[in-house]
Amino acid sequence: MIQKGGPESGMINKGQSSIRCALLLMVVFAGAAVAFASTCARGSVMGVADRTGSEWPDRNGVIRRAEPASYVETRNNAKPVQSATPKTTVVLDVPDIADRVNPVVVNIKSSISEVGESLGSGFIIDPKGLIVTNFHLISNKDEAGGGTRGPEPEKPLKLADHIVVTLSDGRQFLASVKGYDPATDIALLEIQPSGKPLPVAELGDSDSLRVGEWVIAIGNPLGLDHTVTLGIVSAKGRGDLGGQYDDFLQTDAAINPGNSGGPLVNAQGKVIGMNTLILVRTQGLSFSIPINAIKSVVGQLIDRGRVARGFLGVDLRDLDPDSRASRNLAPDAQGVVVMRAERGSPGAKAGLRSNDLITALDHQPITSRVQCNRIISSKSPGEKVAIKILRDGHEYTLNADIGEEIKTDKKD
Repeated sequence: MIQKGGPESGMINKGQSSIRCALLLMVVFAGAAVAFASTCARGSVMGVADRTGSEWPDRNGVIRRAEPASYVETRNNAKPVQSATPKTTVVLDVPDIADRVNPVVVNIKSSISEVGESLGSGFIIDPKGLIVTNFHLISNKDEAGGGTRGPEPEKPLKLADHIVVTLSDGRQFLASVKGYDPATDIALLEIQPSGKPLPVAELGDSDSLRVGEWVIAIGNPLGLDHTVTLGIVSAKGRGDLGGQYDDFLQTDAAINPGNSGGPLVNAQGKVIGMNTLILVRTQGLSFSIPINAIKSVVGQLIDRGRVARGFLGVDLRDLDPDSRASRNLAPDAQGVVVMRAERGSPGAKAGLRSNDLITALDHQPITSRVQCNRIISSKSPGEKVAIKILRDGHEYTLNADIGEEIKTDKKD
């Protein structure tokens, strides 16, 4: 016989309490799970990121990246929600970008007698049939092909005898050379389109591009048309790669022979560069011409078929630690050293001398030889420029009249 209040009764009471506690915990965890699922779903719809500086693919394969921002995105006209660590989401929908950009990318095949065929890429910039590509694709400037940069022997310039452009829909057209600029490796082709209207590339702003941004390269490497590769902007303003006006974007997006002339696009699908070269015996070192430089050159090629480039007539070199020490300059001092001013040149007439340190042009600080050359070349002949220099410890401002650089292309 079991007595009330005996040991067995205590065990039953304890068992009932345990069951009640377990049920309560289950309810709490279930509520938390529902709240978490709701938050995740809401974040997916609203584009709210909670991982600053990270990337992850969603269920559709779209790469999402969280970066600092000023507010969290909201919907339904709700007020912005201030966050302790404000964030935003950069969405990189690679399939969508490829679908939008691929139609403007063309395959270019050129042939030069005694040299052979070259395969490359280009992109349409005008519905009337204007196409931008690399000069080395339609000339013997780079007989090795593929935009590989190495020692290049002096040789007479020869343009392609035959150029065929193939559109993404398979249509083919003969192309003529409307203009070219060997100094920047830019060429402008023209076709006479027939059939449905041509799509046109949307051009972006390469000056606003930031190191670390996502970029996509599209082209025809080794004849594999409309290949898409993904990377980031590794650096900006790369010079000293063999050209006087080198000012490349560096990217780790895979670029191979045949990609030359194709577009480099940003996360919005806008063209911010033209894939141009790779360095021999390297991996992940690809270089593209910034679209803003292309805009400047192409505008002149459309108007006159050639580029009128500003000219000072001075040889420059970058300021190095030894030069700073000899001038008693601070370790972070910037500028370029004048090695020589050609007799009778605009620079010499303005008073520039060997060993002068140019620190600014029109009040813009000068940090490198490439930057200085780019600023001078972008000015129109006859335009005036104020040159701030440091000479024997004293600052002076010289005024020069920009001349025009005259180069004669030797053609067969």
